[in-house]
Amino acid sequence: MNKIYTELRKDKAYQKFEGKIFELKGYDVEDALGKVIPKNIEFMDIDTCGFSFILTDKGDVFSEIIFYKLEDSYILASKDDLFPLFVDSEGDFNIRDVSDELNLIQIEGKNSGEIAQQFYEYEISTLAFKNVTKAVYKDKEFIMARFGYSGEFGYQFILNNNIVEQFINDFLSIVPVYDDFVGDYVKFEVNHPVSDLYNGDANLFELGYAWNLDFTKEEFIGRAAILNKINETTTQSIVFSSLEKVQVNESIYFDGHKIGQVYWVRDSLDENPKRNYLGMLQVEEYYAHSGLHFITSEGVEIETLSNPYTIPESWSK
Repeated sequence: MNKIYTELRKDKAYQKFEGKIFELKGYDVEDALGKVIPKNIEFMDIDTCGFSFILTDKGDVFSEIIFYKLEDSYILASKDDLFPLFVDSEGDFNIRDVSDELNLIQIEGKNSGEIAQQFYEYEISTLAFKNVTKAVYKDKEFIMARFGYSGEFGYQFILNNNIVEQFINDFLSIVPVYDDFVGDYVKFEVNHPVSDLYNGDANLFELGYAWNLDFTKEEFIGRAAILNKINETTTQSIVFSSLEKVQVNESIYFDGHKIGQVYWVRDSLDENPKRNYLGMLQVEEYYAHSGLHFITSEGVEIETLSNPYTIPESWSK
């Protein structure tokens, strides 16, 4: 059992974003963004946010992003340098790296609203998922969004860098910090994309991550390529659990027939006595269903699961 994992699920934990933050402005900003973000952002309400991928022209993931649609600008948070995507953008459009000015703090957990409530004049539960509001701390305005990845309540705070440490001291001094290992695990438990998975050999459709792409949008980088991948795929992912250890690339069998292999696996962090390991298979599409029992090439029995693979604590609050 991972103590930080337990704190995140049953109470709260936080993480400072390690990456780049960009501000995009101008009359033609949505034209520029619309070519790279596979979402119909022009139809989104102001003061909302979302998660998506930016693809390469080959249909692979270039970057995952969080985007915030504000009244006069967009803010994008990414692990990657986004400047090259916009070198050919025309019209009234400007992109600026504001990573030296802003930082993002993510709070996840059943009780994370205790922090957010201090900056919201109404009952915090009335701030809808993906909605953004402005708040003030130390006489400086900042952005607060209801958004997270774990299936628990989650809130994001985009603050000036010069008040981040004071914010942590004032509100998060006794709240544990979760690392990327725990962050990826809780994402995986609710089928939120995990970089170790989408940076592997399987495409977004095979991983079950294509829900982050809006194919009603007629044009975005990589659209044709990912559609070709979808049409050509013969395998599909399904999550599994097991009591005994299995290895990545271990073959999976059903009734003596090889149907796929183990794609990803982690030690289970929850208290479920029925499993010690949680992972993902890539199998023939016919077998990509929950509630099935397969055998690995090493004789380990595994069971496929339906999403979510852990019931978030917040769902019963």
